[in-house]
Amino acid sequence: MSFKSPCGRSLLISVLLLSTILPAQDRQKTKDVRNVDFIPQRIMLTVGDDAAHAQAVTWRTEKPEESAQAQFALASANPDFEKLAQTVTATVAHYEVSAGRTVGEYAVTFKGLNPNSRYSYRVGDGKTWSEWNTFRTASDKADKFKFLYLGDEQNSIRSLWSRSVRSAYSHATDARFIVHAGDLVAEGYDDDLWGEWFDAMGFISATIPSFPTPGNHDLHRAPGRPDSQQVLSVSPIWRYQFSLPTNGPKGTPELNQQSYYMDYQGVRFISLDVNVYANEAFAASERQRVAQSQTAWLEEILKNNPNRWTVVVQHQPIYAIAKGREYEEMRAVLAPLYDKYHVDLVLQGHDHGYARTNKLFGGKVVPLSQPGTVYAISVSGPKMYEPAGRYAALMAKEVHNTEAYQVIEVDGRQLTYRAYSIEGDQIDEFQLEKQK
Repeated sequence: MSFKSPCGRSLLISVLLLSTILPAQDRQKTKDVRNVDFIPQRIMLTVGDDAAHAQAVTWRTEKPEESAQAQFALASANPDFEKLAQTVTATVAHYEVSAGRTVGEYAVTFKGLNPNSRYSYRVGDGKTWSEWNTFRTASDKADKFKFLYLGDEQNSIRSLWSRSVRSAYSHATDARFIVHAGDLVAEGYDDDLWGEWFDAMGFISATIPSFPTPGNHDLHRAPGRPDSQQVLSVSPIWRYQFSLPTNGPKGTPELNQQSYYMDYQGVRFISLDVNVYANEAFAASERQRVAQSQTAWLEEILKNNPNRWTVVVQHQPIYAIAKGREYEEMRAVLAPLYDKYHVDLVLQGHDHGYARTNKLFGGKVVPLSQPGTVYAISVSGPKMYEPAGRYAALMAKEVHNTEAYQVIEVDGRQLTYRAYSIEGDQIDEFQLEKQK
């Protein structure tokens, strides 16, 4: 478009000046004030027990900030949405990462949200803010949705596992959350490794909630530090960075935010910390006490499940595929409960390979049309184990030396499971259907 004017040249110059000067003035007015000590880091969305009406977020700063807060508003293409943002005060904790270095850890839960709605949010202290990120609440109905499932992450997290999580996200940007089946890092006490984990996740951790289940490596204690009385508990880092449901076994603080559940659009998802069944390194008396409490809790939430589907996430597998591994005690306790209450799918890790059983009931293969459980094992990190072939007769598929991710879709009475290498090649697929 051109403008004709007796003084066209001066008009053009004026327009160009305005177009360069005014935006610069606007940017100056809205320039962020950012104190590097209080820039929000490791922003993390996690699942909750009321995913349709609430959303939890955690973050940290290099130095503790007592006035930490978060703001949220319904997402909008109109930048004036900021004027409608509500402010929520954060809970504050101080965590000594190393001698002479204490960081600030913060948590907020946004409540009273609308179901199946997009929200924008930011975290900070009122002066130094994060960027505005977005999340979507769950529907309050059994609507169709997808989620991602990732096995062991654990090694070379920044350099190699980053490929896996980013490939998974790129494949299913509409996934509602990410299931992590344990061993998120190699040493749960190592804050630097968790830093790599967040580097690998990038903005994904701030936009898609995570559903993490602890593996044996996530329970590792720092060298030279004695085990506390709660030997089955994760490192404090876990509970600072994951604000998870506290609806686990009552009277068993060891498993707080390690074993928990959420109901999401017609599916009950259960995080089950199976270290108590599979790891004999812990004191026998403690194992027995915690195991009895957890088993009773598990049966209760399986028995009183109003959802059509049931998915359990645990680390050590019921039917191990790696050499030198077998968990008879765990299988004897859990498999009968999965059969009794018709658990549909058990998502596992630990064996650093990919395998998926046929539908099983009582340890035997049954038709997909009958009640039974499908057990999957997967690995998204680069560490691989040699297969044992012990349960080859039960397996519908095995793939080794392959970093993989899974996209699972639930649509009413149908559940569709697809597994891919991180290069996008499909390596497995099956469907389950419910009659009711």
